[in-house]
Amino acid sequence: MPSQPRSSSVRTFAVLHPVFALTGVLHTVGGALLPSLAVRFHLSDSTSGLLFLLYFAGTSLGALLCRRGFARLITIGFAAMICTCIAVAVCPRSLLAPAFLLLGISVGVPMSAVTLFVGRAYPARCAPLLTFLNFSWSIGALAAPLIAARVLVHHSYQAGYVLFAFASAVAALASALVLRDPPEPVRASADAHTITAFYLVAVFAFAAFLQVGIENTVAAWLPTYALRTAAAGLVMAAASTSFYWAGFLCSRGLSSLLLLRADPMRVFRIAVAVAFVSALLLEFAPSVSARNFAMFLLGASLAPTYPLVLAGFFARSRHTADSRWILFTAGFGGSVLPWIAGFTSTHTGSLRTGMLIIPAALLLMAFLLPTLRNAQPAAPTTP
Repeated sequence: MPSQPRSSSVRTFAVLHPVFALTGVLHTVGGALLPSLAVRFHLSDSTSGLLFLLYFAGTSLGALLCRRGFARLITIGFAAMICTCIAVAVCPRSLLAPAFLLLGISVGVPMSAVTLFVGRAYPARCAPLLTFLNFSWSIGALAAPLIAARVLVHHSYQAGYVLFAFASAVAALASALVLRDPPEPVRASADAHTITAFYLVAVFAFAAFLQVGIENTVAAWLPTYALRTAAAGLVMAAASTSFYWAGFLCSRGLSSLLLLRADPMRVFRIAVAVAFVSALLLEFAPSVSARNFAMFLLGASLAPTYPLVLAGFFARSRHTADSRWILFTAGFGGSVLPWIAGFTSTHTGSLRTGMLIIPAALLLMAFLLPTLRNAQPAAPTTP
């Protein structure tokens, strides 16, 4: 009998890893395909930034929709992604804004539901399983600019989104056949320390707001930034961002081992400091090689920060369901900061100025570190 649950668990994760990696591809490929989209519709940086605002706002709304029935939501999200990817591929300029919003919602639902599904189904092993899943997500994110570069050699962004529609269909089918929700747990009694719980959520939500905003700004604008600073063409600009994702992927794998021995807050402080320095280096890099090194270093330093924010919250919160508010706020930050970068670029005439939002947000994160460290753990639940 014990072999049956183990076999079911193997099948479950055999599906979860590739579908979660697909959300990583979809979440980051928009930046790599943006130059092709911008050329097709003659988009300004401000308009492009608005599309990212709507997309990332959609992912935030998708996270908020994940309340229960997470396996079912994963299937529904990928089924919706078939339609939204095709919509982005074929819609005219006037419909780009709603298409990107709906695409964000369809990506945000399964991306958040996978995390919450694992947290509910495997509470005792949640941390290592989520770390490994995020490693797969990072593989997808790393593959995104390479896939985009391959597509753009002979085609435009439209072929890319049609390809992702087919991949979403496969993911929806696999999820429907394999994933099953565990029984709903009995809800705990209401927390008497409401103000303390709200403060805890607010502090970590703001940290997630900044962290995901930084990541999404990098993912959204780095290909365009590389195109303008190196003047190497659409394909090379899309491929060059793989330096960032290579650093991100390597660090996410190594940091999971490092955290077995090191203090998480110390790792977090070092990561924020290194990210700030590498963001400044990216701004003022004197050569293409220096810029590529800065991309790698920025990806390596940002990789552990989001899991550390979530881990810090889970260690202090009594109700894991509150994490959906962290995911929602993180998605909101992911929509606002890329838009601010595009808005600033348009009104100053320099994308380099818009990219200053990255070190500015990292500086805010550094100021937030003492508050995160001093946030009090929740009182133990009484039986």
